[in-house]
Order: sequence, then C-alpha cells, then structure tokens
Amino acid sequence: MKKTCLATILFLLSAFLLFHFVFHPTPVGEWRTLSAAMEMEHGAGKRPILLVPLDSRPPCREFVINGGKIIGREIVTPPTEYMDYYSKAGETTEMRQWLAENAGNADAVILSVDQLLSGGLLAAREAHISHADIDALAAYLRTLHTAHPTVPLHAFYILPRAIPQDGIEGWRERRALLAYARLLGRAGEGLSVDEDEMERLRGEFPPDDLEKYLAHFDESTALASMLIELTEEGVLTRLILGQDDGEEYSVGNLKKKELAALLAQKHIAQERAMIVHGADEIALSMLARLSVDELRTRGGAAPRIALRYARADMADMIFPFMAVSNDVTAREKIAMLGAALAEDGTSSDLTLLISAGDSGVDTLGTRAPAAAAVKDMLATGTPVALVDLSRHFHAEETLLPILVEKNVPVNALTAYAGWNTASNAIGTALAQAVLYHCAMQRAENTEERARAAYANLAFLTGRIAEDEFYLKETIDRVNDTLRNAGYQNTADLDLTRNWRWANDLLTNDLSRRIRSYESTASFRAPFVQNNIRLRAVRSNITAYYPWPRTFEIRMETHPNLEISP
Repeated sequence: MKKTCLATILFLLSAFLLFHFVFHPTPVGEWRTLSAAMEMEHGAGKRPILLVPLDSRPPCREFVINGGKIIGREIVTPPTEYMDYYSKAGETTEMRQWLAENAGNADAVILSVDQLLSGGLLAAREAHISHADIDALAAYLRTLHTAHPTVPLHAFYILPRAIPQDGIEGWRERRALLAYARLLGRAGEGLSVDEDEMERLRGEFPPDDLEKYLAHFDESTALASMLIELTEEGVLTRLILGQDDGEEYSVGNLKKKELAALLAQKHIAQERAMIVHGADEIALSMLARLSVDELRTRGGAAPRIALRYARADMADMIFPFMAVSNDVTAREKIAMLGAALAEDGTSSDLTLLISAGDSGVDTLGTRAPAAAAVKDMLATGTPVALVDLSRHFHAEETLLPILVEKNVPVNALTAYAGWNTASNAIGTALAQAVLYHCAMQRAENTEERARAAYANLAFLTGRIAEDEFYLKETIDRVNDTLRNAGYQNTADLDLTRNWRWANDLLTNDLSRRIRSYESTASFRAPFVQNNIRLRAVRSNITAYYPWPRTFEIRMETHPNLEISP
C-alpha cells in the first residue's frame, strides 16, 4: 500500500514538473510580466481624439478605442445613452450637442455622418433624407468648424448598399427588385441587357418599391455632394465615402461614378477625399491615417507595405459582398492610410499577406506553403499582417489552423483579421499593422515599445479569438443549439428568454477552444518584435453578445505578456 502511495506521489510530482517546464520553459527570473495598466501611459498629456462611431457594434467603436491604445491615444466616444442599439436609432440631437461641447478639448474628431444624421448605419439604411436634413447638417458642421477651427474634422459617410431596404416588404419582391437593379447597373455601364427580362422583373414588385429604392440612392448622392462641398470649403479636413456591401453591377456603382466625377471637377486631392469600399472598418482606418500623418509631420516616412498572396490567383478573386477584387481592395486601403506600396525587390516596413481560402478550389497544398512562408518571414524579423479570408466562413478554408499545426509563433504576427467582408478584414489588419508601426517608430525607449507591444497583442488576441474560433466554429455550435431548441431566427434573439443562455453557450465553447489554443507550441513560443523578446502566457478573454443576435460579439482581452531583458 505504501509503495502504491509513493508511486502515486512520484507520478503526480513528475506530472507537475512536466507541466511547469512545458508552460514555463525558461527560469521565471528571466521574464517580467507586462501590466495592462501600462496601456494608456504612453502618450500621456495629449488631448484625446473624439469618435462618433458608425454604430454601437464593437468593430465601429471598440476596435478604434483599442487601436488608440496601440499608439497611446485616448479615444473618447459619446455616452451610451446617446448611441444606437440594434434597430433603435441613436439620439442625434443629443449626439450633436455632445460633439459641440467636447470638440474644443480634442486633438481631432473622427465622425460618422450616418450617426449624426440618422442615428447609426441600420437607421440610415431606412431613413428618408430631405433637403432640409442636408441643409441643417451642413449648417451644423460649418458652425462646429467655426467654433473650433484648429480641430480637424475627419468625416466618413456610407453610401447605400445594393440590397433593398428592409422597409420594402416581401422576399420575392426584394429578390426581383435586386435583380432588376443589377440590370440597371449593367445598362448604366453601357453593357447589353435582356429587355424582356427587365420587363418581367418589373412585374414582380410594385412600382412604389422601385421609386423608394431609387430615391434612396438619389438622396444619398445629394448628401455626399454636400459633404464634398464642405471638404472643398475646408470645413472637413478629410472625407471618406465608403460603399457598403458592393456588387459588380449596381445602381450604387453608377452613383459612385457621379461622386468621383464631382471630386475630379473640384480638384480635391486623394489625401483629402476618397471613395472606398467598406464601412465598419473605416473609422479604424481613419485613426491609422491620423497616426501616419503625425509620423510624417515629425519627419518620418510613410510606411512601405509589401503586398503578397498565399497563391497568385487570390489577388483577382472577388469575395462575397464585394464589387472589386482582393487586390484592388488592398491597394485602395494602402492609399487610404497614406502608406506606400513597396515595389518588388525593394525594402518594406511590413508585409500584408492575403490568404483567400475557398473550399471549392483550395487545398492543403496551397495553405501549407503559405504557412511555411509566414514562418520564414517571422523568423527573419519581417512584420507580417495576415488577412485570413474564407469564402464560406469555414475553418478548413483559413490559414491560422495550419500555422498552429506547424508551430508557427502566431503571436509574433503584427496583425490578423478574417471577419466578414474582404474589405472589413483587409482594412482592419492593415490599420492595426500601421498603428503598431507608427507606435514603434516614435517610441523612445524599451518601456514605450513594450507598452505598444502589449496593446497590439491584446488587439491581435481578440481578432484571432473572434475571427477564427468564434466566427468559424463557435457561432455554428451556438446557432445549431438554439435551432434545435426551437429558435429559428438567430439573427434576432429574444433577450427576455435566451440571451443569458446564448451567452453561456458562447462562453463555454469559446473558452474550451481558447484553452486548447493556449496549450500549443504556436501560442507559447517566445518571439522578438522591435528588438524586444516577448512571450504570451494566457489570453484572458471575456466575450458576450452586445446586440440581440449572434452575428457579432463584444470581446475584452487582457493577455498575460512577459518580456525578457
């Protein structure tokens, strides 16, 4: 009996020692823990940047706040009670008053016109915009600029998507109207269309629906034209017009050409106004552009971006809800951030690597070499921003699982994104990488570099956890469980009945996947960034549903990060 007890004790002791050396491969004394409290110390004394978000979803608000932590800048947002909540529009009167009262204490303002005018993106998709509305907003912005002439106003407005407004009822009618609008777009481009098919489609929906649909684009164009005029006047320092959920042929594309012609007519430089694809990522991109502007003001050079693809043909792929290819999108985002595209064979500050997985054509034979390329670049100290697209939002289409399997030090990535549209993901990864680059360029000592590294890892951890583990795996588990229990529409969860249950499902499944990830050599591997040696110990993630749907989560990350002297 004693021998059995002794053997058990020795086994448990051996297991404990093995666990210790696996998870703490170097003596504790060689590593120092970085604290989350250090995030906002960098840049202390500077005035904050005000943000009026597109809406209350995390990509539009929290991403920008967390991006500000990378460069040590405080991002101040309106009180929650003024913001939108899902289908409930924000309080535009209170929002404008808050902005007017606080703009004088800010270094700059990033503002969503959709929020100021309509109370958020969802509300803007349904809103009627009158000439009186446009005139009132113009007067407000002119007054705001006159009151605070030294505070730059960086505005963005989202052009309508091709999908008919929710206010147009009937699934068959909406489908027919969208098909008809695509043919209108083709005809507007000078391409031949089937007139008989157009006539047939017109019989599938009421004439009032078409009138309402087209009027929305006309009203939006009038608003965008006013914003261009304010940019010409100098009221707006910078204007970004984003195209929401684009298509190859659409009425929106025709209106976009009108606006592009207006910009050319007024000789407004690209540095001051651009029309881009995307929506949710634009505020974060504008923050990155502000950081690039500041870097150049201090005498630094614009970041040089090398653009690579996991496979050559991925550059020309057009992913869902996009009007243009991955390559056009990436080049557009690089220009928007004021960065430079590094030519082949020239030196660069970071590499933007885009992997566009498609289970219909993609194989392990493509992803394995891409993983090897990432490993080689990280080993040589090349900063890598990885865009991990998947056409069908399946984990077997993404590159990250292969990186983990091949023991690539994932935490050494400068940025990662793979959520929603190609524009969303490319814009997010590039903005994060540029923010981190700018932070490191202006860091004056190891402590400042460590602060930026901590904030960047927190951002990276959140993106990996949500974009891969949640959006490719956990969301299906949650939705399937809800459907099996009788809930058919997981896009509109009933908060009074199943919000808590859905969050329990989210927490349990995501936590399990994160724990498994944290046990890998890929996660635990030490890495070097900007001449400092780091290692991640734990992710420390909390997540919950911010809106009554499972489409997105709000995530907080406070990773345990250690630095070696």
